Amino acid sequence: MASPDERKQEERTPEEQIPVEREIDPSAGQRLLWFLDRYRGHDGALNCPMMCRIRGPLDAGVLRQCLETVISRHESLRTVFRGGGRDLRGLVRASAPVQLRPRRLDGEPERALREAVAEELAARIDPARSAFRITLWQVADDDHVLCLNMHHLVTDSWSCGVVFQDLCALLDQARGSHTERPPQGLPFSAFAAWQRAALDGGELRAQQEYWQERLAGLTLAPLPVRDVPGPRRTALVRRELDRAAVAGLRDAARTGRSTLFSLLLTLYYAVLHQATGHTDLAVASLYANRTRPELRRTVGFLANMVVLRTRFDPAAGALDALRATHSTVTGAFLNQGVPYQLLPLREAQSQGARADDIVFQMLAEPVYSTTAGGLALEVLVPDGVGSRFELELVLVPHQAGFHVLLFYNEGRLDETFATELVERYVAAAARVSRNTDLTFGRIC
Repeated sequence: MASPDERKQEERTPEEQIPVEREIDPSAGQRLLWFLDRYRGHDGALNCPMMCRIRGPLDAGVLRQCLETVISRHESLRTVFRGGGRDLRGLVRASAPVQLRPRRLDGEPERALREAVAEELAARIDPARSAFRITLWQVADDDHVLCLNMHHLVTDSWSCGVVFQDLCALLDQARGSHTERPPQGLPFSAFAAWQRAALDGGELRAQQEYWQERLAGLTLAPLPVRDVPGPRRTALVRRELDRAAVAGLRDAARTGRSTLFSLLLTLYYAVLHQATGHTDLAVASLYANRTRPELRRTVGFLANMVVLRTRFDPAAGALDALRATHSTVTGAFLNQGVPYQLLPLREAQSQGARADDIVFQMLAEPVYSTTAGGLALEVLVPDGVGSRFELELVLVPHQAGFHVLLFYNEGRLDETFATELVERYVAAAARVSRNTDLTFGRIC
């Protein structure tokens, strides 16, 4: 008869039986995400997947071995978490075999794939047990979709690109190619230790002073929330910006000596001005936070939330508004190292709204397709991941333009409001792509 300790051991999952190499102190950002995971992580809102379509004669065993090597290279992906608050600890497990869940799709393959991906992305990952989950769907004999679904505690959008590059190099090597593995970045635990020392030693004091000045006197624009909030649930409104509109916007950004990111953010400010009447507007955004070269190939949650506050004159020209936004974006880039929870936002948030209620993101343009190991790989950017924010506008580039995705909490915000906001945004983008001789107040 098994003892209680033996029965407890048998009940542990294979991942939980992997020995722990060492404990590490989490970063400031991880502590915030851990709190959010406990508070609102039930619907997959903190999932951060790396997905790709693989066409060709795939050997699933070789793929699994390559994924094992990728995960062994990056300590973040082998990290689970225990405790909470100041007692939160990261436990780095030893390298070990990974579970690759093969799934064959029934019925009409593309529809079944969409449904299966949506189900996977909506399912929570428990970072106390494992930081990731790997699924391989077989669409046809020579057509598969891989999803390395990771918890945001151990990765971010930039890291997904690093993981994909590593996987491609390893697939090449597995076929006998002399492709060199990409270099490894600084271990995430080293970044977290540097961040703690920089905060304690005053290295980030100048950045903190920047935010004290930038956010002084901020009043957050109110969203039209329901009088009686319902249960939190992420809903999505989706529209498109076509190739012609995006090309026109790129030209307009160059004319204004700015970037497409800044112009697309300016359009968001314009629709928020139209919706709220405010000319002092704050929008949160996630920056990569990799200004140090040794962090460019680090896998982990380095991304940091910044608050992009810009004041506008409705009578000023659209290009003047763009220049104001560009100044905001540049200042935030130069001062992105201060953890979000240390920004001086207490006074602004004292009326009940939060600075990260309204969020803007433009994803980097991915390498859409490449070849590795005799296979054709295509990066997939899913739109089925939930959002932990009240109102999040995400621009996703693709070969025919941009997907315009507005995630909103339908427990607090009305579908009509969200739909009208997106439609005004798309209309404003089309208008500015053809004509920049508009005032800020007439962009919408």
